This record gives sequence, structure tokens and C-alpha cells, in this order.
Amino acid sequence: MIRGLREFSWAAWLAAGSIGGCSGGGDGSTDTTAATTTTGTTEPPATTTEAASDATTTSGTTAEASTSTSTGTTAAPTTGEPTTEAPATTDGTTTTDGTTGAAGSAGCGVMNPASGPLTIEVQDQSGQYIVSLPPDYDPNTPYPLGFGFHGRNRTGPNCQDGDCAGFQAAMGDHAILVYMTSLGGTGWEGDGEREINAEFFAAVLDRLTSEYCVDEARVFAAGTSSGAHFVNILGCRFGDRLLAIAPVAGYLPEKDDCVDRVAALVIHGIADVHVPFANGEEARDFWRERNGCDAATTPPIAEVHAAVEAEPESHACATYEGCDAGQPVVWCEHSEGGYDGTTHGWPLFGGQQIWEFVQGL
Repeated sequence: MIRGLREFSWAAWLAAGSIGGCSGGGDGSTDTTAATTTTGTTEPPATTTEAASDATTTSGTTAEASTSTSTGTTAAPTTGEPTTEAPATTDGTTTTDGTTGAAGSAGCGVMNPASGPLTIEVQDQSGQYIVSLPPDYDPNTPYPLGFGFHGRNRTGPNCQDGDCAGFQAAMGDHAILVYMTSLGGTGWEGDGEREINAEFFAAVLDRLTSEYCVDEARVFAAGTSSGAHFVNILGCRFGDRLLAIAPVAGYLPEKDDCVDRVAALVIHGIADVHVPFANGEEARDFWRERNGCDAATTPPIAEVHAAVEAEPESHACATYEGCDAGQPVVWCEHSEGGYDGTTHGWPLFGGQQIWEFVQGL
């Protein structure tokens, strides 16, 4: 299905905040080219050292998760001992509303869980993250849990506020959402970053399932650029805890000794020079083969590619046939303008596309 985006004015594009600083190429190196902010202005090149202090939120203030405001979250108390009610069932059979399939976590029944900017200690560092709860959060209803990962030289608040376009808007009323800010550097997967961030993710996931009512069968992760590289890593390392991944403009850093399997929605721009198109295809093909899919797609990928190349600001997706039950793989290409005048980055349709994919699982 080919979807043109010409109905969006350029002003609306900028307001959506889809243009943000991102990581470099497929080797995981730091990108030192000029970064475009979510307000459409261009920043001077940022070094790895400078990025930690120079990253800004969409409001132009210093992006420290400990002080940043959080859109789409409820103002639940962050101090005091939580109280509990009788938790929802945790056996994955029946939810509190009588539907089947939800696997309520240990946090079901915990009243007034914290939301907004939070911290957790990881290897003697203070890991910063944001928790967004649905406005009508019910501590006895298991919710899907989604993680959004920012690009290099950016932050969790940047991802929530627009770098991860549509993620908050599409899912904020229906799922618990988490936006972490990377440790060990300005990205997620480089030297000195990968292992501490994997531990950071595991710690936050454990806290969320123990203190919030999470449907543990519906945990998913999406990310852009460096965040997408990391999401591919998580899909390999945490396949036993993740339902799905959605790398946006990412490459495949790891493919050995993977745990279990995940459904995968892979999104890539056709003119991405920072993470070449072939890197996205490699990640796509890895998940396709791992999930037992045929090489054929509906519609054919050749048709999808030709259509997107022919129409600027468009996108199209192809679904692989014959995948193992519960393990679909979908490939989306786009020609939306993004970071540094290329198609690198998270496109406007990304958040809604990811949410529709997760809902279909």
C-alpha cells in the first residue's frame, strides 16, 4: 500500500518534530555532521563529548531527564510507599475486563506508580528515563509496554517530544511508554555504550513489571538511528521478553547467540546516507530468516520500492509471507525528508505504523 504524505504542510512536518540528531553509519560510529533539531533549525557539528551537554529539548532547554517535563503522563505521586489492591490475574488467561491473552505483571494492583522523569542506578551511574501512563491508568488492567529509543546526541525527552514521530500520540492513551536517555556516551550501541545500556534496559524493564500493571506478553521496543541499532540488539538478546521490535533507520550490530524470537517491523529511508539502505535490508533479511518467512512479500518489494522512489514524501510497506505463527516481519520504505537533507531518521508515519503492527500481533 502506497501512502503519499503531501497532505502534510511543511509547517506541520516541523511541528511533528520528525527531524532530529541521529547516529552515524552502519559501523556504529558517531556522526559529527550538522544535526537538525525538532524545530527545524540546524545545529553545528557536535562531538561525542559535547553532545551530552548540548542536546536540547524541543523547547530549547537543556535536556536533563531529571528536570524535563513529560507530555502525556499522569501526575502520579513519586514519593511515599505505594499501596496495593488485589492484582489482576498474572497467568495470561483472563484480564479484569474478561478478555483473554493478557499476562499481568507483579506490578498489577500497585496504586499510584510514579510517572514522568525518573532515575535508576546502573553501574554507579544515574540512568534517566521517562514513564508515560495512559490518562485513565487502571492499576488492575495489564497494559502493553513500549520503549522508544532516541538517536545519537539526543535524549529520551527528545524522542517523546517529536524525534520519534507519532509514538506518543498513537500510543499514549493505550500503553505504558518509556523513554530512556543513553548511558556511557551519546548513543546506545558504540564502544562503552552497549553493555551498560543493555543492563540499563533490563533494570528499567524489571522495575516497570514489578511496579506497574504490564502485559508481559506485549512488551515492544522501537528506536531511531543509534536507538534502532540498539533495538536490533535487544531483539537478539531479549527475545524471550519482547513481543516485537521496530528499528527505524538502523543496522544489525549482533546476530549470534540470539534468545528466542521477536516480530519485526523494519523501517528505512531510500536515500539514507548515514545508515545505508543496504544495512536496513540486512536487518530485515535477518529477522525474516529467523522467523521462518518466505522471500515473497505482499505487495512485492520491487513494486514498493519503485513506487516510493517515484513519489517524494511517500511510504509503502510489504508483509513477508509464510512467517511462523506470531512472528511476522514487515518492511517499510519511505522517501520523507529527514536528518541532514537525507531520508535518515524517523518518518511521520512511524508511530502509527508501529502501533498498528503491535496491535495486530
